[in-house]
Amino acid sequence: MKVWDISVLIVEDEKILRTIYHKLLKDSVKKLEFAENGLDGYDLFQKLKPDLVITDIKMPLMNGLDMVRKIKRLDSEARIVIMSAYGESHYFLRAIENGVNNFLLKPVDNNKLLSVVKDQAQEILLRKNMLEEERKRKQAEQALLRNEAILQAVSDAAEVLLSEGYNDFSVQKVLEKLGRATQVSRVYIFENIEKNMTLYTHQKFEWVDNKTTPQMSNERLQEVDTTSDEFRRWAETLSKRKLLFGLIEDFPIEEQEVLKPQQIISVMAVPIFVKEQWFGFIGFDDCENPRNWSVVESNSLIAAANILGAAIYRSKIELELLQLNVQLEMRVMERTRDLESEIAERRYAEDLLRESEEKYRLIFENANDAIFLTANGRIQFINPKAYELTGYFPKHVIGKIFTDFIHPDYREKVLENHFKRLKGEEIPESYDIQIIDIKGNYKWVELKSNLINWDESPAVLTFMTDIHTRKLFESELKQLNQNLEVRVKEELKKREKQQELILQKSRLESLGELSAGIAHEINQPLGGISLSLDNLLYEKINDSLSDDYLQQKIELMFQDIERIRKIIDHVRAFSRDKPTVFEKVSINQVINNTLSFVNRLYIDHGIDLQLAINTKHNHIWGDAFQLEQVLLNLLSNAKYAVDKKSEKQKDNYQKMIAVRSYIQDKHITIEVSDNGIGIPKANLMNIFNPFFSTKKADEGTGLGLSISYGIIREMKGEILAESIEDEYTKIIILLPEHLN
Repeated sequence: MKVWDISVLIVEDEKILRTIYHKLLKDSVKKLEFAENGLDGYDLFQKLKPDLVITDIKMPLMNGLDMVRKIKRLDSEARIVIMSAYGESHYFLRAIENGVNNFLLKPVDNNKLLSVVKDQAQEILLRKNMLEEERKRKQAEQALLRNEAILQAVSDAAEVLLSEGYNDFSVQKVLEKLGRATQVSRVYIFENIEKNMTLYTHQKFEWVDNKTTPQMSNERLQEVDTTSDEFRRWAETLSKRKLLFGLIEDFPIEEQEVLKPQQIISVMAVPIFVKEQWFGFIGFDDCENPRNWSVVESNSLIAAANILGAAIYRSKIELELLQLNVQLEMRVMERTRDLESEIAERRYAEDLLRESEEKYRLIFENANDAIFLTANGRIQFINPKAYELTGYFPKHVIGKIFTDFIHPDYREKVLENHFKRLKGEEIPESYDIQIIDIKGNYKWVELKSNLINWDESPAVLTFMTDIHTRKLFESELKQLNQNLEVRVKEELKKREKQQELILQKSRLESLGELSAGIAHEINQPLGGISLSLDNLLYEKINDSLSDDYLQQKIELMFQDIERIRKIIDHVRAFSRDKPTVFEKVSINQVINNTLSFVNRLYIDHGIDLQLAINTKHNHIWGDAFQLEQVLLNLLSNAKYAVDKKSEKQKDNYQKMIAVRSYIQDKHITIEVSDNGIGIPKANLMNIFNPFFSTKKADEGTGLGLSISYGIIREMKGEILAESIEDEYTKIIILLPEHLN
């Protein structure tokens, strides 16, 4: 027996009849309820809203007609069948006036009752089906209207951005159009920024309806770390060109803590890319109802994001074009004329397309990428950008196999990815291949494909981005880098050779300046040898020359000869052009060797040389001769300073140069100070620059302190200067102490 999917309320005051009706109808209807009188029947109707009411007329508390009258006031469409005895026909007339649907005479024939229930059930189910179909039709119409509104909004957004450019005013208009078309509560754009090698994102634009609280002043949205817990999933998804959408209650707790205070119930975020760089995203919040986004809506909003990305890129390009020099103005004018022509043609095409029912083609026709739709491996249609890229008109390619236009080296790869996509397997988001244009030339493109339904069959929507110029630039840049590396190595060798020559020249100049002191150091032992020879000759003439006396004098002469040899060896080693050798160096020995060159020179010039050196901490890691050259240069500059001041003051001025060393913060410090003319404050920051000098051309080249700076830096040290004009100058050298 068939069970009718309806609910039935039977109002009957006689219990035995209720029992009979229950046995008769329990297997025929889905739900069966009983009431003992009209008052209970009315209450159950309000509570259960049954599809069919079968009622007796004469009942206690409230008769059937009164109950029917009250039910009809509550629901004029309620279906009611009355039952009464043969002698009560006037009740049927009153019942018909109250709008009952049928009546039965008591005693009720079982078959007649079943027949009436069946008829009423069929009518009820028919009406339900009609109402459900009407509801679905209205729902489909609303979805279609919303989709058309979204497509129109995207089309309008393209027109606004194309005509007005990417700016605060135009973006606000676009967000409002998209918000009203999608019927959401809030639309906004987040833009990425990089600070201290970390990527952040912040809310840049926003539109809200009159029921929703704006979030532009929300501090949590002004600088969001993309690696933070509440945004990491968003960043990972959006940066891969994927959509992020759903109900907030299904999101991770960390994200809900940020989103729920904004009263968001459901959200969709669409990434915005400018060329290949993730720029940010456009978001759509529904703060009133749970929202399930259709594929058509998602694709339309992806197109809107792509249009925004293209507008942003165009804005950047326009800004760069304004900065081109005068030589490019003619080319810019020519290109501008071409763009104006293209824009005029595009606007004309847009006017024609706007009249068409298929408004989504506006987006398709104006995409920055070439688009191919293929079904069963054959091209169904292409957009104008595909013609620009390949040179093929639609009539040349429609119906042809897609791989016929792919370079043979990449056909297998494209087919493999195609079949994997049809099987639902994971494949790369995008990849680079070469295609063949109408002239037979090979061009590099980036390929991105999506599986869609077309005429109720699977099809592939393919996007091609022209990257041929970029590939050529990459190849040229690689070659330029290789050539540049070779030239840099050659230049470094030249610079090293020049540096060696400058160092050698500086050493020889220092020796030239100190030649008088060196000569005096040699003359002292020569005088001792001469005196010893005179004494020996005198003793020989007087026949008083003893063997012991002879031995003593010979030893003294050999000591003086050894002293001369050491001085000459040191001068030869100092002046020789040799490679830098880092080793353990005694600071005190370097200072003493340096002072041996200048001591006599300072005495002859009346300079008070003061020395205070540390005897415990005096070892560094470096080149002794280079450090000696630095000290000679500093002492030479100090002598020049005190001599110049002596020429000015003459009376009551004592020349003084001090050399001291000490340990501080694990660094050995050497100070060379003088009480000479000092250095003007304006020149103090430049003294270590090559060729900077306040001396006359015949007094110096300006390389001494620059060379010294380079030597000390090579030894991992620092060289600093303090000075007050006409009072003093102090040069401070800091070198890391070398410990065994």
